[in-house]
Amino acid sequence: MRKRIVAVGLGVILAANGASAQPQPAFPMSPVRPNSPAPPGLLPPNFQIPNTPAPGALTPPPGFPAVPKQPGSEIPLPHAEQKLALSAMDVSVKRVVGGWEVWAGQKVLRNTGDNEGIARDVARVLRELRPTEWVAIGGTKPVIEYGLTNGRPAIAGVQHDPKDNNAGTVAQAGGPGAAAGAAAKFVQQIDIRTTRVEAIRGVWCVRDDSNILLNFGTDRAGADQASAVIQKYGFNRVGVVGTPTQPAMSYLFVSLDQPKANAGGAMLLNSQIDSLARTGIPIPGVGFTGEMVKIDPRKVEVRKDGPEWVVAFGPEVLGRFGPTEWAAREAARTVQDSKFTEFCKLGGASNLTFFLANGKAPTRAPYNTQGRNFDNTALKVQQINQKWAVTDAGKQLFEVGSEREGETIVRVLKAYGFDQTAHMTAGGAKGGITFLVKNR
Repeated sequence: MRKRIVAVGLGVILAANGASAQPQPAFPMSPVRPNSPAPPGLLPPNFQIPNTPAPGALTPPPGFPAVPKQPGSEIPLPHAEQKLALSAMDVSVKRVVGGWEVWAGQKVLRNTGDNEGIARDVARVLRELRPTEWVAIGGTKPVIEYGLTNGRPAIAGVQHDPKDNNAGTVAQAGGPGAAAGAAAKFVQQIDIRTTRVEAIRGVWCVRDDSNILLNFGTDRAGADQASAVIQKYGFNRVGVVGTPTQPAMSYLFVSLDQPKANAGGAMLLNSQIDSLARTGIPIPGVGFTGEMVKIDPRKVEVRKDGPEWVVAFGPEVLGRFGPTEWAAREAARTVQDSKFTEFCKLGGASNLTFFLANGKAPTRAPYNTQGRNFDNTALKVQQINQKWAVTDAGKQLFEVGSEREGETIVRVLKAYGFDQTAHMTAGGAKGGITFLVKNR
């Protein structure tokens, strides 16, 4: 597929790690800064051609711009990098029960469900970049990944030394017009000098003056780490395998291609904000809380994730069903038939989830769900046996971790008019998908 620079909708949605153990604060929408004049170039000031390259160092073909020098230690990272040793020669694609997987040696790097093409594209990225180390940011569901080659940032678009034993099948650069990140279907350039972290519509985003680059949901720590990594290593591109709205993998790399001018200004940036696939949940009179992920019900799938079956939309897992494949497939059909378009998570001790259909509460519980009616005018937050709970006429409805978390849940239930719980079982006491319905 021909390479394109993505202009709109690259609010990357590979899920934040969802590890928030406390209710998330409601973030106000950040003001959009006026678009600054287009800089003459997007490479950082420390980019230069080394005078005496170290053995094995990458050198550009004639006509390419400068190669980044050895990353400096002057830019500290907020958190230690969790590096995975990797060799491009060990990358393989395997057909397994429940889908296709990308392996590096004896370790599974990615399960792409039934999509063999995506699995092979992920493998091509790793072979092209030739990393000796691979790093993911965003927990068990990485939002962004990157490779290092002997401590240096991975570079695409360079002809590698064929004597290098770590090189697999790599992209060969034929000159200044060669495309960087050849295994990616979409590439977004980064203005390193204006990269920063901002809260936008209730989620933490990494952005520059022209574009929203990465969306970490409620994971502020992950966003800070990604921004620092871009600065430290001089990464000037985001590559996407899959599509910007449903990426299978997003990764940082250094491109030696000349940067292109960004056009569109504030109007384009506002369009990107409006098309964010992951935002906070809007609560009238309150602001944003939790996370809301846009989903396409037609693309909700069932796949194997390790030992268990899951219902998922891209990297976003909607529910886990253990070893019960039939229950997972029935739940996926229910989501598809109900035409749900948003999946919402409040996190916290309740771990409450619910669906919306075009921003509105579903008005009918599917026949194959189990549930309970409640009176949302009688909801209160109180302690029962020294534990906080949301109660309905004195009876526990949801256990919560704090009074504040309980009050947030009550606001959400009343804002959308929910008065019934619905549960798609996994065939046992644990797992499945619980959501909410506005029955009256």
